[in-house]
Amino acid sequence: MVIFAMNGNAYAEDYSVVQGYMHTFNNGIDVYSGVFALNKDLSLQTSSYLKYTVDLINPSFGGGGEGGGGGDDAVNGNAHATSGASSAVSSSGSNSKDTRHGFTAGVTHNFNNIIGVEAYIDYSKEKDYKSTTPTLTLKKDFNDKNTTLTAGYSRNFDTVHGQFMDNREKRNTNNYFVGLTQVISPMTVAQIGYSRSNSSGAESEGIRLVPINGVAASTCTAKGANCLAEAFPDKRTRNAYLAGVNHYFLTPGFSVLNKSSVKFNFRYYTDDWKIKSYMGETEWSKYLSGHTLLRLDYRYYNQTKAYFQQDNYTAADALRSASPQLKSFSSNLAGVKLTYFLKDAKGAPSFMKQGSVEGKYEFYTQSLGVNAHVLMAGLRIPF
Repeated sequence: MVIFAMNGNAYAEDYSVVQGYMHTFNNGIDVYSGVFALNKDLSLQTSSYLKYTVDLINPSFGGGGEGGGGGDDAVNGNAHATSGASSAVSSSGSNSKDTRHGFTAGVTHNFNNIIGVEAYIDYSKEKDYKSTTPTLTLKKDFNDKNTTLTAGYSRNFDTVHGQFMDNREKRNTNNYFVGLTQVISPMTVAQIGYSRSNSSGAESEGIRLVPINGVAASTCTAKGANCLAEAFPDKRTRNAYLAGVNHYFLTPGFSVLNKSSVKFNFRYYTDDWKIKSYMGETEWSKYLSGHTLLRLDYRYYNQTKAYFQQDNYTAADALRSASPQLKSFSSNLAGVKLTYFLKDAKGAPSFMKQGSVEGKYEFYTQSLGVNAHVLMAGLRIPF
């Protein structure tokens, strides 16, 4: 499922970005990710964007293990961002290794300040999942650019072939988004939005087996009389409601040290599988020096279970799931990020004088017993 940003994706300068992520879960799953992005202004009205992402799931130099991993995309988000692709490992305990490649290409154009158009396409592939997602976003300013209306549409064309599926199966998803951004004052901006998606086809990832008749899940390594494939409804409709506010603080004086900001976002989600969730997050940013920006963030997530999810199944149950993403759970994510701007920094290479380096650490904990450490290091180079 494509998640639209509330204010759209804005490409406003020429730059290149390199980022590396490491997700280490307490259940033995490791995900190493690399992101390479390039933005280029083609004219005053047009810009282009390219991105390549690679995710190494349980590579040879990392750990192996068992388990599922979260369901609120707080940690999984980086590995699932392009396609909403399958989880890192099945619940059967197999030591899954995979490499996921993702490509994004986009262009934005402003038609004489009348309307902005953004079109891009995502493509991702791994051993059991392939996804192609074209997206179109329109943005219109009103009220001397103090009000911005954004509308977007995307369609996922996915092919699923998990290890416990007999054939490759299709899943198609239509995603819609509408949002409004309003400048309340020179220091405060508010946003609201609504998104909806309708999917049909193979809703299961095909990577888990469901034990029935009291059989231990650890024994389900192959399909059999007591170890059945997951069975989901063949359609799903999702709705999400978003609201947020950004406020900027500027104390008297011209020093950058007098600048800080705070953001609050809230999302309520519901679907026809009877899952309801809410997510609240806050982010605080403050300059520690003329070169160093500190950001602290926290996110809380809580959801109910799918109507057909239960602890024990029998052969008579037409719908069944071993996915942790369909259980009732809550999670917390807290992090700190430091960005160091190299402008006028002593010893910085000439090509980096306008660039920055960044590092981030986050800790994720979930009520189902999954914890994770997330590390990121990045480099941004304007040109």
